[in-house]
Amino acid sequence: MRTVVFVDDMPEVLRMLQRTLDPIKGEWDMRFVGSASEALAVLEQGAVDVLATDLLMPGMDGLQLLKEAKVRYPMVVRIAFSGQQGQGLGLRSTDLAHQFLEKPIDAERLRSIMARACGLRALLADDQLRTVVTNLKNLPSLPALYQELMNEIHSRDASLKKVAKIIGKDMAMVTKILQLVNSAFFGLRTTVSNPEQAVALLGSDTIRALVLSMQAFSQFDGVALPGFSLNALWQHGLKTSGFAKVIAQQEQAPQAMVDEAFTAGLLHDIGLLLLASNKPEDYQRVLKLQKDNALLDWQAEQEIFGVTHAEVGAYLLSLWGVGEAIVESVAFHHRPSACGDSVFSPLTAVHVANAIAESENSAGGESRPVQIDEAYLTKLGKLDQLAAWKGACQPDE
Repeated sequence: MRTVVFVDDMPEVLRMLQRTLDPIKGEWDMRFVGSASEALAVLEQGAVDVLATDLLMPGMDGLQLLKEAKVRYPMVVRIAFSGQQGQGLGLRSTDLAHQFLEKPIDAERLRSIMARACGLRALLADDQLRTVVTNLKNLPSLPALYQELMNEIHSRDASLKKVAKIIGKDMAMVTKILQLVNSAFFGLRTTVSNPEQAVALLGSDTIRALVLSMQAFSQFDGVALPGFSLNALWQHGLKTSGFAKVIAQQEQAPQAMVDEAFTAGLLHDIGLLLLASNKPEDYQRVLKLQKDNALLDWQAEQEIFGVTHAEVGAYLLSLWGVGEAIVESVAFHHRPSACGDSVFSPLTAVHVANAIAESENSAGGESRPVQIDEAYLTKLGKLDQLAAWKGACQPDE
């Protein structure tokens, strides 16, 4: 049984939480404490899976508690919650909490969030994955230009002009972004001629995703492997991200979820780059096994490495501090049923988008098509939407 610690300085709130969560008390060992210091004492005892805390508390507040937990107990799932001022505090807790909930807390939603987050944490803590990642020669750090871009976007006086100026430091980046903006993937009706205009039309979230993806891919320019094409993989990522964005828009998802689907689509195969660039001889075996036995890339990787590029990519993005929804989408994009998802999410969009993109142009050279997990879509109540999603991803005649 997993252990979750709830923290709130108001006894009546804790009592309300206990009543709300009574239907799932048999699934979790739930502990309720009234201060951050009490929560830290429980955490020090070990074996805590989830920390869920109110943000507004006297003394050490929830943000400070989350910061301490992130440093001292990084494998604990961190959930922040608050009431009327939740929206602003939610933004402040973005780098500290895996999820943010507004009061009153819905028991079913909380149960779903905890199950999904713990499942992902267990996946990323797998000994086999750790062994593979530890033995990689080159585990790239978060690109400096992306970090500078993030700092500017989150600054109080952020502006599109400043964002464009940062991007302008890398002429190759400017060229690539303008090329992409003017491609059919974005469907713009006007020709974009400068970075500032590109940022204005695409929005800072999309630009940020493009910068992270392109810089990540640029770190692997030296990959030279027979049967492996870096450009084809980049084009596949671009196509997948475009389809994922369309699918999320078809579902009328919030803009934040649309952006997450787009970013996850761009980065979903980054683990493949890590494996191919660090283990070229082993990856040559993967390609041969894939071809000789009519396997998909991830199935052959499982045979050779014991893990797949999906888990390796998710591990890297988790180390980089990329959002939980994006990490989850990358980790489970081939096996969405293995995630505890029960509602449409960026993972749904990326899983379907990847299959559609593979069916049009198999970037990895698989001898058989990627299958869409219809049982997963049925569980979500979205199987009847599949035809519409496929139609929306087709280019206009």
